[in-house]
Amino acid sequence: MDIARMILDGIVMCVVFNAVVGMFFFVFPQAYSTMFPRGMKEAAKPYVRKDEVIKMYCVLIPLYLLMFLYMAVSAHLAGVSGFKNLFWTGYIEMMFVNAGDFFLLDVLSRRYVKDKGLIKGAEHHPDWEWKGWRKLAVPEHGLMWPLLVCPLTGLIVAGIGALL
Repeated sequence: MDIARMILDGIVMCVVFNAVVGMFFFVFPQAYSTMFPRGMKEAAKPYVRKDEVIKMYCVLIPLYLLMFLYMAVSAHLAGVSGFKNLFWTGYIEMMFVNAGDFFLLDVLSRRYVKDKGLIKGAEHHPDWEWKGWRKLAVPEHGLMWPLLVCPLTGLIVAGIGALL
């Protein structure tokens, strides 16, 4: 395993992921409200259009697929081989994305966006404060990503790497 390459790739993917998600948040803000805490989701529900949610997923799904492909090709070009090494490369690189998503999108940008009134119906909802937000963000990024998303990513990267 090439640790330096893995760290640099993780940072690059973290930046790209957060930039793309952040940019499209401003294009389809109401659609992203489906990923917010339950109270905000319910408050914004009447204003959410199904076509915008579909467009959001048409951005997110290819983004994840391209990230998996990038991880596998980058690891292959760095000379990483073997299922275990490819798995841990994908896992660790996705943990960088997880950390960036948590700190940049859930902590920092939430503070910036909450007073802008971008999400109709949830403008002054109490869940914009960290007390309400942490009920979703901490379990998601502390449990779901490390125990489900990152291992799944490691398996996908190892599978793609085996095909290369």
